Amino acid sequence: MNNARRIFLVAATALLFGCTAGTKATTGSAGTSGTGTAGTSGTGTAGTSGGGATMGTAGTGTGFDANFDLSSGDHPGDGVCSTTMTAAEPVPLDLYVLMDSSLSMNETTSTGTKWGDVRTAMKSFFESQSSAGLGVGLKYFPGVQPSAAATCQNDGADTACGAYGPCDRRKTCVANNASTMAVTPLCVDASTCGSQTCSLIKDCGGGSYCASAGTGTCAAACTTFAGYCHLRDRCDAAFYAMPDVAVGTLDGTTGGQAATLNASLTGHSPGGYTPTGPALTGALMFARSRIASMPTHRVAVVLVTDGLPGGFLGSAGTGFPPAECTPTDITGISALASGTMGATGAPPVNTFVIGVFSGAAAATAQANLDTLAKAGQNSTTASAVIIDTGGNVATALQNALKSVQSKAIACDFQIPATGVDFKKVNVQFTSGSNSVTQILHAPPDGAGGCDARGGWYYDKDPASGTPTKITACPASCSMFQTDLNGHVDVILGCPTIDVN
Repeated sequence: MNNARRIFLVAATALLFGCTAGTKATTGSAGTSGTGTAGTSGTGTAGTSGGGATMGTAGTGTGFDANFDLSSGDHPGDGVCSTTMTAAEPVPLDLYVLMDSSLSMNETTSTGTKWGDVRTAMKSFFESQSSAGLGVGLKYFPGVQPSAAATCQNDGADTACGAYGPCDRRKTCVANNASTMAVTPLCVDASTCGSQTCSLIKDCGGGSYCASAGTGTCAAACTTFAGYCHLRDRCDAAFYAMPDVAVGTLDGTTGGQAATLNASLTGHSPGGYTPTGPALTGALMFARSRIASMPTHRVAVVLVTDGLPGGFLGSAGTGFPPAECTPTDITGISALASGTMGATGAPPVNTFVIGVFSGAAAATAQANLDTLAKAGQNSTTASAVIIDTGGNVATALQNALKSVQSKAIACDFQIPATGVDFKKVNVQFTSGSNSVTQILHAPPDGAGGCDARGGWYYDKDPASGTPTKITACPASCSMFQTDLNGHVDVILGCPTIDVN
């Protein structure tokens, strides 16, 4: 959380009025101080029953009951509620980093390789003092079947694949007796090419490709891609719900959880394609399980990827992910991210998207990954962070991770587990210019009743459980996040004011 953001929890204190229980304190004209029938709630004396109470010095009597002395007409600013302020702790945040480690992560950048740059950025983020207190776990995708060979050579059945075949080859449609360097769309066999031929694609280096048919030829330097066993990549979502590095709390040093995460990254090598669908399904499964076991935590998924689902040739095409790796397209994956397992669940689990692409692929990637980011954050204004490999990938990725950290924790606030009347809680936001906005309660709690008006809700309905935190609706959350010099106050003691 940005140090400039101050979060205060305001506790109600006893009102300093001597009055009869069940009535709001007022000042009457009948009776004079010290001449009426004495009350026991203060050292002063109350007026007679025909007149209003006059204020005395606070005492220890029993005439005041805060549960009744605040009426439905009270509000935080009317002077009735006397308050004190204590610092509140932000809701603990856990990030489940879903790391794309497909073979294309070995592609070169201006400073090395994508994988090397990602490791550098992650290391700096994990060891930063500003990350102290943040929970982080790590999962790589794809997971691969160890008994299937890394490559295969024959179309269809290949002994190298065993039970995980057939052997997939990279092909595109080519006119007879011709060659082409435009190798998209891809094809599986001649049935999708009409009068053309479904031919093998060759790698010509430097991001260039070629395919030929009949008498057509490619440059001598072009080499045919090896095949890949169709089911070598893991497509079972439950596999991706098991972290490769369990969630642990960073302490702002090079040791502890940071050292564990960095050792894992150093020991891992890219390989395989991009089964984004089952990987994200598993990540959301993990997040839901984490919340169930630690309900006071917020959990978010951070998807770091350099490819669209099923990534087959990097900038040369997206390929054909196995049908088993569902969902296999951006539309299906976005529906998953926005569903009840994700951004519209109770509580929401947001998915933040960071893409690492070359300039040639960035435009297509931006449009597709923006769709996923909007769904994963339940926001029409959300977008993916696209990092160009022509720039400093490590620095850009580290900044993107810091942005995710800020957005993910800005809108959840802890409340005490005991001693709170949940019908008497209000929230207000004070901007950096000291403009105050009251944020109204948006029932129903748990699921949230958010709309364009904004508001806040409890993580649980007080009628059926004990809330542990307050969450701001997306419209109000956006206001908080765009004014890092503002602060949120949670006010206890006055009747809650609803949006409706």
